[in-house]
Amino acid sequence: RIRNLGDFGHFVSYMSQPKFQLETFRAWAGKSSDISYYLNSHHIDFHVWAMQGRAKPISVLGVAATGVAKKMGIPAEDTITLTVQWLNLKSKNIGTAVYTASWVAGQADVHSQQRFFYMGHKGEVKIDQAHRGYTTAGDEKGSFASVNPLYMKYTKGADGHFGGRHGYGYRSFEAFVVEAQALNQGSRKTAELDASMPTANTTMQVTAILEAGRRSLDEKRQMTITYDENDEPCGFK
Repeated sequence: RIRNLGDFGHFVSYMSQPKFQLETFRAWAGKSSDISYYLNSHHIDFHVWAMQGRAKPISVLGVAATGVAKKMGIPAEDTITLTVQWLNLKSKNIGTAVYTASWVAGQADVHSQQRFFYMGHKGEVKIDQAHRGYTTAGDEKGSFASVNPLYMKYTKGADGHFGGRHGYGYRSFEAFVVEAQALNQGSRKTAELDASMPTANTTMQVTAILEAGRRSLDEKRQMTITYDENDEPCGFK
């Protein structure tokens, strides 16, 4: 539906996880990756996919909040926001996007807050991905939770074995394995997968945004994404 809303105008996303996750990620947090690469990548990937062939990111400015992770002895930002300018390819109109990710949130009714808003020239879309309409509660204080059974079924199936095969968390891995097998057998070509799978071709802009955001934070300036003769990201300036 997003692709039927005319030129891209504005996109805002937010994704977070509770701060106790930092202990789980202590070995690599702020060293081999940051919170933007870890969580912003989800909404950026979706946005790039939706804009494929229609708009491209041209500049990135990163800002960050600090304090909680450093107090825990982890050399990482708490929250990272990337402000990105997009160019609509046909009209040359400019769109803006703001992607925010954090791993210092408090414990809430969901493990991960996830939401985004999209505005096109002919309409808008607003989605709360964290609340799917399923809730559970018990007698214990703090037991209320908004659960997402569509992602994964953690209880056993009727046969007593793993029952999560129909959740999209499992099916995403399954789709990758099936397509990889088809490629190895020669029944599929990589170019055929660009429309349905996160191939290297379709995720280059995702990587460009994330890397530009990291460099923007490190160099304390806005980064411009440069493109080659095939209109693929090839560097920064």
